[in-house]
Amino acid sequence: MFIKHNVKTWTGKVIFHVDINSFYSSCEEIRNKSLKGKRHAVIMTNQTSGTITKGVVATCSYEAKKFGVRSGMPLYKAVELCPDLILLKVDKSYYTQISERIMKIIADFADIFEQASIDEAYMDCTNKINSSISIEEYAQQIKKTIKTKSGGLLTSIGVSTSKSIAKIASDFQKPDGLTIISNEEIPEFLDPLEVERVSGIGTKTQKILKEKMKIKTIGQLAQTDVQILIENFGKKIGTWMWRVSRGEDSEQVIPREDHISLSNETTLNTFTHNREEIKKCLNELVDELHKRITMNKYQFRTIAIKLMRTDFRIETRETSYTNYQKSRKSIEFVMDFLLDRFILEDEVLNSPDLNNSNNRTLPVRKVGLKVSNLIRDQEFKDIQARQKTLLDYID
Repeated sequence: MFIKHNVKTWTGKVIFHVDINSFYSSCEEIRNKSLKGKRHAVIMTNQTSGTITKGVVATCSYEAKKFGVRSGMPLYKAVELCPDLILLKVDKSYYTQISERIMKIIADFADIFEQASIDEAYMDCTNKINSSISIEEYAQQIKKTIKTKSGGLLTSIGVSTSKSIAKIASDFQKPDGLTIISNEEIPEFLDPLEVERVSGIGTKTQKILKEKMKIKTIGQLAQTDVQILIENFGKKIGTWMWRVSRGEDSEQVIPREDHISLSNETTLNTFTHNREEIKKCLNELVDELHKRITMNKYQFRTIAIKLMRTDFRIETRETSYTNYQKSRKSIEFVMDFLLDRFILEDEVLNSPDLNNSNNRTLPVRKVGLKVSNLIRDQEFKDIQARQKTLLDYID
């Protein structure tokens, strides 16, 4: 299924978001064909398959979803809803092998490729689309290639002029969806969608928007005075939400491996949803990371927080300064902004809207901190010196 846009002339970039549907469960169906069409779930547990009695649902088949089983659901609840649910233990190494193979396939279709997680990727395909092939045809080629070469994996693809809209579009129809949204169609597409459809608007922010500010849809968010959003959420988050709601965000597709970075991480003693506990651990990482930045004589522009959930899925949020930074405070300054873009509160597990993927979450088991877009102090000084020399020639 897909939404076919009616715009003859495409303006702007062509950004794809590719999401492998129900990834862990689909991988299990590749390994065991007898699971196809059955109600089964992959469980995050320390028990072995065949003897699983406790844990949390990492993902499940669409047949199980029809009974109300959802990611992040405690096992006892899943079994209540679906008594004959087949239970399988998470096998991260196996899923990673399949992911690496699929990501190589996807990368070959892209001008610029960015892997966002084990089962998601962004692609800038602006130069790939020309008069000989349409966006729809190109997307169908990607879907068909992945399905054929993987042994049956289905994907949902969203296409638009920005990463944020492409992501919303890929979530719009699952499984096996294709949603194409041109620049002209963005307002009509976004207008009726609930604000939590925006990746990065977490439960805390959603609650303020809906309950305090009575902003329930992305369309209402777009019509809100940006200064009101800034007053409630700060300049960075307020401006970011407003721009995304209007389809005006300009975050680039970035090939992660191409950028030098420094990072560190730690596993939590107790897996948690608690924001303050997570922030405390991140603050403990700042000293060591800043020490390495100073020791290696680097400056940086981009800061990222990485959270690993209990099902081993990795989520990353990052932001970039316009100018290079080197202080510890510049890392601390963006910490709250980045954390607010994750869904953390455990109350979402009890949300009545179980069909919305943004209303499901798992505890965090590991946190990480990273700086990238690095430049050596000496290189930075050399650039400044060259700029100063050029200015000498200007009257």
